[in-house]
Amino acid sequence: LLATPYYPSSGINAEYGKGDLKDIAISPTGRFIMISTIGTLVYIYTLKGELLHTIDTAQMSNGQVSITPCNDLIAASGFTPEVHMWAVQFTKSVTNPQFLQVREAMDLSGHNSGVYSFSFSGDCRRAVTVSKDGTWRVYNTDVSWHLNEDPKLISSGTVAEDGVASVAMSPDGRVVAIATSTNINLYNSETTELMDTLESIHSDIITKIAFSDTGKYLYSCAQDKSIRVWRNRAGMICDVIQWEESLKTATNASHRERLRQQISDNRALLEELENK
Repeated sequence: LLATPYYPSSGINAEYGKGDLKDIAISPTGRFIMISTIGTLVYIYTLKGELLHTIDTAQMSNGQVSITPCNDLIAASGFTPEVHMWAVQFTKSVTNPQFLQVREAMDLSGHNSGVYSFSFSGDCRRAVTVSKDGTWRVYNTDVSWHLNEDPKLISSGTVAEDGVASVAMSPDGRVVAIATSTNINLYNSETTELMDTLESIHSDIITKIAFSDTGKYLYSCAQDKSIRVWRNRAGMICDVIQWEESLKTATNASHRERLRQQISDNRALLEELENK
């Protein structure tokens, strides 16, 4: 069980030190708030605004700083060619967990230049990074980092265009979306196969992309001051491939019929979306 989140009845008033604010997030367990600056510092607070810890990311300046979606790990990128990760640890009490420490957890490494952006699957078992070196890398992060086990590389691909890139991983970890300029390419995270392309979808540079919690949709926002929503067609293609593989081994008649219907429905929807 996770600790019951504490939600204050009034706003939090916390002094986060020097440096302009860059990112702010609340942990998925509701145990702490993270505030990062454009410098190298990351501040950890309780939901009451009490400072617990300060992290120096040693990145010259912070790039992306965020909390993983399913545990109390903080990840930060910057000028160095890796993503550093720290664990914010509390006592195991369900009703009243107490802060213990912040310790180094693991690094997502292997790039030759700074990391622009990174993202995690919904269960935190996979992560993806995109770098100034023109490549993107997918990692297995389901490791015993507390025993110094490093993340394992699953795949690596090449970014289609030069320039600043933003990356997002679907909640199920099967699809990687990479935005450059006004375009988004979607890839199979294991094979690196290009599965879909959204071209010239904004009138100015895309600054951020993210998948919905269900993975059915992809959101994009850009310097043209617009936010747009797209169907995750690459995820639908992955579903069809998975169902076709399951159909080869399915022995129950009703199960086989259900798989055929799902394949047919998805193919029809993909064709409809293609023709729009």
